[in-house]
Amino acid sequence: MNHRKLLFIIQTIILLSTGYAKAQARKDKLDSLAHQLKLLTEGIQTNSIYLRTSKDIYESMEDLWFKAYTVNVQNQLLSNIDQTLHVQLVHSATDSVVWEELYPIEQGITSGHIYLNNTFPKGTYWLCAYSAHSLKKEQDHFIDVRKIELVEDFKELTGDKSNNQKLNDSPDNRIQFNLFPEGGNLLAGVDNKVAFKAIGSDGLPRTVSGQLLEGNKTISTFKSIHDGMGYFHIRPLAGEKYTVKLNGAYTDSMYRLPPIQEQGLSLKLVENREDQIAFLVYNKTGAPHPFYLQIQTRGLPAVMAASEVKDSVLVRLPLDDVGSGIAEITLLNEQLQPLAERLIYLKPNKQITINTTLSRQNEGKKEKISLEIQATDQQNKPVIAQLGATVYDKLYHDHKDAKDIQTHYLLSKHMRGNIHNPAYYFDKKNADRTAALDLLLLTQGWRSYIWNPHDLKEKSKKDTSSILTDGITGQLIPKRKKEQQAVMLFDPEQKQSNLLTVENNTFFISPQNMLIAPSIYIKHFGKPEDFSICVEDPFSKINDIKPWTKISYPKTNLLKSQKETKSSVVNALNRTTVKIEEIVVTHKKGTAYRDKYIGQLDSIAKYVNNPDRTHGGAGGGWLNCPVGDCDEMPVEGTTYLVWIGPNPPTSHPFTFGANDVKSVVYRYPKYTEEELMKMNGVARSKGYYPKKKFYEPIYDKEKDTAPDFRNTLLWAPQIITDEHGIARLDFYTSDIESEFYGIIEGIDGEGNLGKSDFQFTVK
Repeated sequence: MNHRKLLFIIQTIILLSTGYAKAQARKDKLDSLAHQLKLLTEGIQTNSIYLRTSKDIYESMEDLWFKAYTVNVQNQLLSNIDQTLHVQLVHSATDSVVWEELYPIEQGITSGHIYLNNTFPKGTYWLCAYSAHSLKKEQDHFIDVRKIELVEDFKELTGDKSNNQKLNDSPDNRIQFNLFPEGGNLLAGVDNKVAFKAIGSDGLPRTVSGQLLEGNKTISTFKSIHDGMGYFHIRPLAGEKYTVKLNGAYTDSMYRLPPIQEQGLSLKLVENREDQIAFLVYNKTGAPHPFYLQIQTRGLPAVMAASEVKDSVLVRLPLDDVGSGIAEITLLNEQLQPLAERLIYLKPNKQITINTTLSRQNEGKKEKISLEIQATDQQNKPVIAQLGATVYDKLYHDHKDAKDIQTHYLLSKHMRGNIHNPAYYFDKKNADRTAALDLLLLTQGWRSYIWNPHDLKEKSKKDTSSILTDGITGQLIPKRKKEQQAVMLFDPEQKQSNLLTVENNTFFISPQNMLIAPSIYIKHFGKPEDFSICVEDPFSKINDIKPWTKISYPKTNLLKSQKETKSSVVNALNRTTVKIEEIVVTHKKGTAYRDKYIGQLDSIAKYVNNPDRTHGGAGGGWLNCPVGDCDEMPVEGTTYLVWIGPNPPTSHPFTFGANDVKSVVYRYPKYTEEELMKMNGVARSKGYYPKKKFYEPIYDKEKDTAPDFRNTLLWAPQIITDEHGIARLDFYTSDIESEFYGIIEGIDGEGNLGKSDFQFTVK
């Protein structure tokens, strides 16, 4: 919303709620505040990243496919201000990075793969993604971390595919029970809504019921409504004490309500519609009291209003130009100090509906499946959306990890702690989802954004510059008093090259340069002894702060226990996994593979930098003859004589005894890649990791009798629906007889999000 539109809304609400003179004064104050907020926030640009992987559980020597969305935090649209995605794979148990590469971001979207080498230990991993505008100094990070499991073989997995979680199976009666007055405080003499939440010792919700007591007298009863959450109303009296007593297994549990304020203002939500929202503001100060009310969405003020309340007043705020999602409502006094606040979810129906149609629900092996996708808005009109789809064996699905694009951007990024079954609140089949979502916001709290001028001014003093850049910086360091104005970049094949200018001994490898190759070589135009090249490690700053340690994730147990029950036995059906290693070229004494450029440097080093000489021909002879008349290059593997005795001769002919010489089999000097680059005045930097095509057989055209044990049947990260909101694609089943799970999710051009899943069986 622009500044002018914001002031129009403020003016309308003020003139309807108070006298003209006072209204004009408050309008001027709000105009000034709105202008300050606009100036302080218009330069803030922050992106938030979301990751989707091709499945949740992987076996060693498989490809992990991923898609990343880079979305602007304020407008929730795909962002184009970041061009490079930094991706790491971190082994949870050892807190060590086993993979880190760079990938290009194209109009807010990145798709790529990671090869899960068989040297990676099995266990839990964090797949982490960062960009320049998601990882900043002195600011909450808007990165994403996705949990995956790596196993050596599918037999390590349980067969429990149930989506049901029992809520009352705690081995003891310990419970965490909290009370949350709406707006933050209880106010005497007015109607207060109090929400509650009950969690067991295992972290799962508990169904509870109980009584509200005034002294020793029961004045009302209550019970939880959804996932251990519920609410009750109370009109407390000043000076009285109120407690809650739980029933059943928790009958000994007593909880005191928070202290009651005898004077002040409070806030109560009355109505939440698509076009407007209504609040009751109560006043117990004994005199008319001016107030301000603010709606903030995605960290920025959306609507502000001012009025005056004597006893109570109903305030309606328009939502025409306010985005959907979690909003923070703040009640402020005349000095703009917060008195009460709460979270609400605006326009819960404003999302993409994704419908999927499969050609069949039961398929045979190596059969074609046609999938039709239709995306519509809340008015059931077609939308053009950027979607991604994956289909995989349900055995590799972690049903306890309900994270998807909606729960990530619309819930998790705004709230503290783990959210139990977050997908429930976005499934339109759940009739009570809106009421349940409001309970979640009342109880579980939120991660507060910037909401008032003081906080904004304080934040403006902090260093919120980016930790990362889209490119890579290098230094050309002169060893002598020489200057160079450029360095050359090229790929290992030396087919592509770019010239970079050097200013103040510094050069910058841009995202465009990084498209050259996964490994980029940098060479200066002088002798090796004239300059040295130093290139920054693009991941060094990330590894210094380890941002993945700040992300919490629900605990799951996907591996078999030692005592295996019948319910956890998987029907393997002679299942085997055919795995092909990506690149493994080894030698008995170490890695023999070098890329083409390093191979050339190695060959040059053998001849140009090699001081060894022989004479006597290929059949042998002297190596570095003591007389100094050798002029031939030695031959690898050939046996030569070398002088080891005292008093070496100085001319021909000469005589020698058995103790003066020995025979050696010649081997060329072995140089590391770092040594070869230093000898030749060359440095190396990361480029973008190469793209790889997801393998999909086409059995209509190719009859393959070889076993096909693909557990991931479809990976389609780049699906764009047409003007009718439709996209169609085909894929083929494998020889695995199992249930298969599919998920489709994405975002449209207005920032609306959607997700759908489906299942089918191969027999």
